[in-house]
Amino acid sequence: MNLLNELIKQKADLSAQDRPPRAREAAKTLGISEAEYVALSCGDGCISLDTSRFEELLFELEPVGELMALTRNDVMVLEHHGVYRDAQSRHGHVIFNSPDIDLRLKVSSWQSGFAVEENGRQSLQFFDECGIAAHKIYVTKESDVGVYNSLVKQYATSAGFSDLSIKKIVKIEPTKVDFSTQDFINQWQAIDNVHHVNSLLDKYTLTRPEAYRLLGDDAVILRKNALEDLLKQAVELKMPLLMFVPNSSATQIHNGTVHKLMEMGPWFNVLDPKFNLHANMFLISESWCIKKTLEQGDTYSMEIFDADNNALMMVYLHTDVVKDKKIAQQWFDLLADLV
Repeated sequence: MNLLNELIKQKADLSAQDRPPRAREAAKTLGISEAEYVALSCGDGCISLDTSRFEELLFELEPVGELMALTRNDVMVLEHHGVYRDAQSRHGHVIFNSPDIDLRLKVSSWQSGFAVEENGRQSLQFFDECGIAAHKIYVTKESDVGVYNSLVKQYATSAGFSDLSIKKIVKIEPTKVDFSTQDFINQWQAIDNVHHVNSLLDKYTLTRPEAYRLLGDDAVILRKNALEDLLKQAVELKMPLLMFVPNSSATQIHNGTVHKLMEMGPWFNVLDPKFNLHANMFLISESWCIKKTLEQGDTYSMEIFDADNNALMMVYLHTDVVKDKKIAQQWFDLLADLV
């Protein structure tokens, strides 16, 4: 039996279990990427999509109606129900900027995509060059399945598992540069646009946690369960938030309040009707309260990282209420209580 057939058999065995593992975990069991695991089913519930037309496909989703958007990293999962409307293209990204579907999708980094039908559930799934899931889009009971199926047919290709080219994940440590801590602090405090932070960190070859340890009062480390406590307080105060969950080629954003919280094993969850958050609290290494002095004034955020200094989530007070002095003070007090 060749390798492909052996992998297909192993996938079938995993799928036949009483509680089949999710694709992400099943792929690890087989020693392959999630993209490869999904592609094992090409021709049997899985159709490869044209990699050169991903942006075009995303622009065609609005007529499908309500869909479920899912973006995750190793620790956080965001899910939103809504319509993929008013797509915009900017510098290799496709942007959706509505309250229900708010996304920054780096489509130029996506290397494979599939239309998947599994256990009666239909979805579009996109992966980066290492075969890591970038973004997934699920059909809901409110979707126009006819339009969806037409799009799948329009963008389908005959490619399969053997056509994938998956790069190995290689961690390259940047060459550190010598610098004056005070110079870095001065330049940090001079930032007036949040989008300039990454370029400053690149200049000094610092990860965010490394940088934050240099900033004194502008960066304060929070207690281990800070996210859980923040969300509980946000529910009580009906406080509108902006919650960003990034991975290497997509960021999904929650706009608004949260309501129903539930703890299940290592997972702390928001289970609202049109929005779910799943956070594996055991894999959070550090949480920080970060002060930035921007054009609109001082802003305070929570930023969460894993043990490898990867950003997992950023939480801000929603921009609609930042000028409300009472709510802004509640937000500041809330973060201060998490130290």
